[in-house]
Amino acid sequence: MNINVENTSALRRKLTVELEPVEIKRELDKAYGELRRTVQLKGFRPGHAPQKLLERFFGDRVRSDVIQRLVREYTEKALEEQNLKPMVAPEIITEESDLSKALRFSAVFDVRPELQVKDYEGLKVPRAAVEISDSDVEAALERIRERHATLKKVEDRKTVESGDFVLAELDGQLDGKSLPGLKAEDRLFEVSSKTLAHGIDEVLIGAEVGRAVTRTRNYPADYAEKEIAGKSVEWHATVKEIFRRDLPTIDDEFAKDQGYQDLGELRTKVKSQLVEQAEREAENRVRQGLLDLIIERNPFDVPESLIDREQRALEAELAATLEASGVPHEQAHARAHENAGELRTRAEKRARTMLLVDAIANQENVTVSEEDVAERIARMVREAGRDRERVAQFYGEEERRAELRDAMRREKAIDLVMNRAQIENQAAGESAASASSE
Repeated sequence: MNINVENTSALRRKLTVELEPVEIKRELDKAYGELRRTVQLKGFRPGHAPQKLLERFFGDRVRSDVIQRLVREYTEKALEEQNLKPMVAPEIITEESDLSKALRFSAVFDVRPELQVKDYEGLKVPRAAVEISDSDVEAALERIRERHATLKKVEDRKTVESGDFVLAELDGQLDGKSLPGLKAEDRLFEVSSKTLAHGIDEVLIGAEVGRAVTRTRNYPADYAEKEIAGKSVEWHATVKEIFRRDLPTIDDEFAKDQGYQDLGELRTKVKSQLVEQAEREAENRVRQGLLDLIIERNPFDVPESLIDREQRALEAELAATLEASGVPHEQAHARAHENAGELRTRAEKRARTMLLVDAIANQENVTVSEEDVAERIARMVREAGRDRERVAQFYGEEERRAELRDAMRREKAIDLVMNRAQIENQAAGESAASASSE
């Protein structure tokens, strides 16, 4: 094995590995030997098929499997030999795959920047005063009311209005052919631009129950959904039933249905929950403000591959949130992609924060024991309810336990920095800017 390491930038490395034919032949012979024991060819007893015949029938598959195995195995060996630890799994580029000559490939990756974090102790950070008003409580009660709403069939009109829920068939067609993901039968839609993409709410508004409607919509060339960008889509819809949201009355009876003695007790509980939430949010803002100060005092280059990974994670999280709120899968991912610019900025900050906190943890010798990890997992399993088995299985994998251990270590490092910070409690109505200026 011949290895060459090239520094293409301050953090990026290109590791080139070349294997000689003798090493490759050994692996090929091994692969064909394993295949010979399992394959059955007409005219030959099991385990006695000649390799030339195996090469003719299975050569492409065997070579592909051998290349994948050699690349994986020798990438790990080369990284270990060169004492290199990629921040994110390397990008593999195969440069020579004629196994009669050689196997040459490159692994391109970023390494962790070497950081010595300074000025992270005794920082002044304001903590906002927690204020919960009567209007906040009323708004929270209204949200509870909306969660307990029911759908009631509309009997006194046949035309769809904005805000309705409709049971309908929908088909988006381009040149007379249905587009993938844009056809639905007997699906319930909320007629709102907040929940329906592509202007489908405008297609449905004004439609009459039982009567098919066809409307054409033109989409700009820079439209996020590339499949229909710059094109005209013909929408076909048939509304079968119309429903309106029926909201319960907030009174003592409603409170009793929620498990409280009366509306007064429900209000008290709601306010208590809002206070707890506001205090958590205030604490999180203090932690983020502290991290922002540390970031400001410690500029450094962040590996691009790490930013890419965090951006993919953020896009997946946003898409999952949208899907959970009822947005169809394709639309949810399209909307997440539309926010790529903002998510890129957040991804860069998240990656930068993670690297800084890891460096602080190293400088402060912060550790997390196996017992700490096991205790955290046990608590999550207990709190998972019906998902206990799934959570236990998820953290049964060592990779997941290692990720959790790293996260817990960062928590401890941030707590350490918080304990050494100067937290300045603000008076009610005082802004963070005025508190800092003082």
